[in-house]
Amino acid sequence: MKKKRMLGYWSEKIPYERVLRVMRLMFLLTVCIVCQLSAESLAQTVKLKEQTLKLKSIFEQVEAQTGKFTLFSNNELDMNRAVKLDRREFTLEELYRLLLRDTKLEFEITRDYVVIRPGREVARDSVRKLIQVSGVVRDERHNPLPGVTVLVKELKVGSATNVKGRYAVEVPLEQFTLVFSFIGMETKEIAYVGRDTINVVLKEEAAAIDEVVVNGLFTQNRNSYTGSVTTIKSEEIMRVSQTNLLQALAVLTPGMRILENNEQGSNPNYVPEIVIRGTSSISAKEQQGLNRPLIMLDGVEITLEQLYDLDMFDIDRVDVLKDASATAIYGDKASNGVIVVTRKRVTDSKLRVRYNFVPNVQFPDVSSFNFCNAAQKLELERMYKLYDSPYGQYDQDYYAKLERVNAGVNTDWVSKPLRNSWSFNNSLNLSGRGGGLDYSVTLRFNDTRGVMKGDYRQNYGAAFYFSYRLEDRLTLSFRSDWGKTDSKTSPYGNFADFAVLNPYDAPKDEDGNWNKKLSWDKRNPLYDATTNSFEEQMSKTFSNSLTFRLDVIKGLYMTGTFNLAWSDAHSEKFDSPESSTWLGVSDPEQKGSYDVSGSNGVSWNMQTTASYNLGLNEDKSSLLTLNVGGSLEKRKTNSFSFSGVGFLKPDLNDISFASRYPTDGGPGGAESITTAAGLFGNMNLIVKNRYFVDASFRTSGNSSYGTKDLYSSYWSAGIGWNIHQENFLKDSWVNLLRLRGSMGYVGNGNFSDIKPYTIYKYSVNNSYAGVVGARPLTMGNDELKAERQLQLNLGVSAAFLNERLEVSFETYRQTTKDLLLDISMPPSAGISSTKSNLGEKLNTGYEWKVSGVLIRTNDMYWRASLNSHQAKNKVQKISNALKRDSDANRDSTQYVAPKIQLEEGESDDAIFAVRSLGIDPATGREIFIKKDGSRTFKYDPQDKVALGSKTPKFEGSFSTSFTYKRVSLNLALSFTFGGYIYNSTRASKIENIDPKANVDKRAFTERWKKPGDIVDYITIDRTYGFAQSERFVEKKNEVSFTSIGVMYDVNPDWVKRIGLRRLVLGVTISDIGRISTVKYERGTNYPYMRGFNFTVSPTF
Repeated sequence: MKKKRMLGYWSEKIPYERVLRVMRLMFLLTVCIVCQLSAESLAQTVKLKEQTLKLKSIFEQVEAQTGKFTLFSNNELDMNRAVKLDRREFTLEELYRLLLRDTKLEFEITRDYVVIRPGREVARDSVRKLIQVSGVVRDERHNPLPGVTVLVKELKVGSATNVKGRYAVEVPLEQFTLVFSFIGMETKEIAYVGRDTINVVLKEEAAAIDEVVVNGLFTQNRNSYTGSVTTIKSEEIMRVSQTNLLQALAVLTPGMRILENNEQGSNPNYVPEIVIRGTSSISAKEQQGLNRPLIMLDGVEITLEQLYDLDMFDIDRVDVLKDASATAIYGDKASNGVIVVTRKRVTDSKLRVRYNFVPNVQFPDVSSFNFCNAAQKLELERMYKLYDSPYGQYDQDYYAKLERVNAGVNTDWVSKPLRNSWSFNNSLNLSGRGGGLDYSVTLRFNDTRGVMKGDYRQNYGAAFYFSYRLEDRLTLSFRSDWGKTDSKTSPYGNFADFAVLNPYDAPKDEDGNWNKKLSWDKRNPLYDATTNSFEEQMSKTFSNSLTFRLDVIKGLYMTGTFNLAWSDAHSEKFDSPESSTWLGVSDPEQKGSYDVSGSNGVSWNMQTTASYNLGLNEDKSSLLTLNVGGSLEKRKTNSFSFSGVGFLKPDLNDISFASRYPTDGGPGGAESITTAAGLFGNMNLIVKNRYFVDASFRTSGNSSYGTKDLYSSYWSAGIGWNIHQENFLKDSWVNLLRLRGSMGYVGNGNFSDIKPYTIYKYSVNNSYAGVVGARPLTMGNDELKAERQLQLNLGVSAAFLNERLEVSFETYRQTTKDLLLDISMPPSAGISSTKSNLGEKLNTGYEWKVSGVLIRTNDMYWRASLNSHQAKNKVQKISNALKRDSDANRDSTQYVAPKIQLEEGESDDAIFAVRSLGIDPATGREIFIKKDGSRTFKYDPQDKVALGSKTPKFEGSFSTSFTYKRVSLNLALSFTFGGYIYNSTRASKIENIDPKANVDKRAFTERWKKPGDIVDYITIDRTYGFAQSERFVEKKNEVSFTSIGVMYDVNPDWVKRIGLRRLVLGVTISDIGRISTVKYERGTNYPYMRGFNFTVSPTF
């Protein structure tokens, strides 16, 4: 029967019907506005304030209402001349005809200007004095640039280029300068020296983005910036990847790492963790998010998952803030760094339509797995004496398997749940400008299919942006974003379930029926995939932001943002009653389960900033900048969960068909309300463009902290020196040489699930004498506060040879205090532990980057970049409770790899194992080294010592881009050297194996078998447990080829024939391969993949 999904359950708490109505109205409004503005471009109207006005006032009102600037010569027009009109409202053409009717001037209305010039009669009278100059304006890729403004600097008159980039001007002067300007391009001035043809190439305005730092609250000039920041432009991101934003950022940002999760591989529904400059908090129990950076999108905080799903084609730039000087204004959210994402703004007055289509195909990569074949695995089982018995009761089982092996049964189980998948990313953007209004509409749909059969991740999105400038002082902007993500886990389950199956087993019997159980009572996941089980997730977000900018007086302006957002997330998992999970269960009320969980929330936040710039001298080489502001936010989240068991049929897969709650189970739920407030200030002073200082201060309060520490203060101070501005380096081959240093205190409050107050749970199970009792779930702590971190940073930036070579280096030291750790509680408290600020940790490291232009000609451009970083840490103080947990982890022998073991003076990711001399050739047993240096055959976990850190000595990336005319080739790779890994593949798939599961071939071929064998693995010993030995601690030196791609910017002369303005085509190969010193299984629960991405990006 058709079932009704629970996705969306309880969503009535969030007004989604009203939201959808608002979305429809906004869409209709947008369509109307687009149509209206298209009409206005043909006949714009102007409404004047009075009927009698001076020409200067009229031209200013025209610019304010239409965005068109009036170009004219002061010799031809008297700006103070008053004009009396018969009415106040005109079309542009009517207005300028009236203004110029008694003159010998004429006018031309272009996209951005109204150009007033001498009429034809005047031109004929002065034909001998006119000099005609013409030419073509192109960009760096030799594309013609239409709409470029070409002005005569001395007369302030000119024209604009046509669709072919051609222009022509007539100038009644013998000496003059032409000024070429275009939005997003560097303005260029060329003096007339007798040549009547002047062709111009305009460069992208790279300097503008490079010289400004966006921190999410206000902008700062990089020339006097003391903080550590990496700025990445959209085109740099696209050269690395068109589908994986986090991977591109990690490649391009020194100090940023994606924490590798070897189990999840390329799972599209797994959002990887990222860290900046290592980990400052201790996640002793593998808590998620403690070291996650703050992420800001257009001034609004978003989650890592929202960044993961963000439309990459909508990004304009990303600023990664790393040190206290850059992040202190965020106070208790700053210690892990801040990622500031800015989306593209409207840059073209004409209606533009941009479509991006990125289909991609992925292939599973299981090359790291090296399993036994059927014959090898059966022989290995015999060597492990699995079929030995006093009376031969296992002989029949052995010979039945041997018969299947001899008959050719050799099932490749790991290939069964895999597929070659196709995915599609689509985005459509409409934008334009007119009548003082900027508008943009973006629609997107991404359908990502993983390499496991049946899974997917689908993203839907709609964004509306409007910005209106009132007069010359106030700009209002409104942005609305709606997003929805549907995801499904593969019905084939965990890839690891297939990796352990034996190749002599077949999925079906001779009659074509499923084998529900396989050898050694292992379940058949292929059969389970047919039982109608499923696991699905859904999440929705709806965010609305209103932003303003008010120019108060010269040098003083205010900005502010108010955001209101709703969220809703649900997860459902159904385990069919026919699944092999329930084999052996006869009671139908115990077969089958359905789990539902979810949350919904609403949040609002507002922040405002006042900024003041004061020039201290005439050329403004000495400048004082002040920024002060505040923020206020509130979040409310409700979560729920419940389960049902007892389903009669697989098709009755709705929660309403459950027979009962599970034993000792019932509905659950929680409510969380958090409020926060803060005040901040920043001062920046630069003197003579050489010496600069910067200081920031913030006071933050949060309801998640104890009542004794509701508010905390954070600060930073920095100094710098622009050495290249000194006289001895001016006009030299040194274009930039900047020294800077900073220090400050910032905080980390990423523990929203931990509350400072005691929470009790009432239960009838705790009743006494008819009174319902309660027991504590958490123990409160009035002194709970954010972790504090003292950061020191020193950096140098340099550029040489007309910026063909750029170099940067930074070193830092971060001391984290008041780490949030467990402390033990007495049994009488009712709980075993609670949280307190007790620990200390030290992080040190460095970063460097070298970038250079190897070739730069009219037809060819080649740039390469290399960056690297190191981040070390040392635990300086931990709690007694954490020490006891570490001792328990040390003594455990039930895990393949060592569990987290923390010791003061060691790294928090140190690998602890017992030292070893290898395998004794005479006995096949391992020789261990005890702490006192003596040797023994007996494994003792008390002898574990730190043998290396998972943190590499250095890691980084290399990227290069080569462009020839309209074709570009891009390559990116990453590398890591000097880190250690505990090779679980060798420990559990070769040596300490489960002989009833399939294993690595080396377990059969490289074991010790007889005296004198010099091998890496011990003799077969069924009583030998997991010995966490030095033999499995290996240094990991690895180079990964991230991507290689080719892009082609189609010739505009060809493109315009099909009605397009621009067309970009491309193909990128991702996750090409790797070279590693360690051989281990990759993607144990979900395989890695390789893929091809195709890009089709037309602009209308």
